[in-house]
Amino acid sequence: MMTINLLLQHSPPWITIEDRQKGAVTIIAAPPMPGGGADRKFYLELRPSRQNGVSVTEQKEQRQFPEFCLERHINPDNTFCLHYGSEDLLKDADDANSWWASLGSFLANQVYAERRAVWPLAAGLSHGNAAREQLEMEVLAEPLGWKDDILRSIFRGKGWLAERLPRISKNRDRIVNSRSPCPRGCTQKHKLLRKKSCDLEACYLDCRKQHKPILRRNCPHRSVIESLILHEHKRLEIESRIVDELIAEGKQCCGTMKFCPLRRAV
Repeated sequence: MMTINLLLQHSPPWITIEDRQKGAVTIIAAPPMPGGGADRKFYLELRPSRQNGVSVTEQKEQRQFPEFCLERHINPDNTFCLHYGSEDLLKDADDANSWWASLGSFLANQVYAERRAVWPLAAGLSHGNAAREQLEMEVLAEPLGWKDDILRSIFRGKGWLAERLPRISKNRDRIVNSRSPCPRGCTQKHKLLRKKSCDLEACYLDCRKQHKPILRRNCPHRSVIESLILHEHKRLEIESRIVDELIAEGKQCCGTMKFCPLRRAV
């Protein structure tokens, strides 16, 4: 209960403590909603997690969300996945404040998902250890302004990373056939723009030339693109295993989200 006590010592104004019992605390959360929407009350329960942190679920008699939803980050045991490692040990006030902020965002995202049947793009996170691959992809993509490429491909099925990926070697450490066109669609611009070919959708405004695709071996950002592809292969493998395990356990889609991979089991 030490971590729960730390959380309660630093609870935000939108938290009301209902009851404290041995091993569990019930609270009412009413975080402010983005855009000034009407605030809602969520009836939650905090318990110590296996990682010596805190797990959070809805109170059974006050449930507003599905009992389980992969795409809404509600685990098979009904606990919330607030972020990667959200059930880890909290060490200080900063950790506690960050945890509460994650809970507030999570609840706001649930309201968003209710209305639109998709999780907010900017808050999208892959499941289980696939999240590690996604986060590494974001680190690679951020300096080039490609983070949106990552999120749109993973969570909306759009863009070059959502298409058929280039083949990788048997030991899964490199991309084969470097003489194939760059999968991002880079094209060979005029000489002065060639170094920026990956950064521009078009050539000069008055250019009428049909530019040839750049071979991946000649792409200005070859190393980043190939690293993203390798990470995406790994991410897809991990997510596929998670989905297969859930299907084997008899878990079913709750029907509230557009892109749920569990729908194939229905």
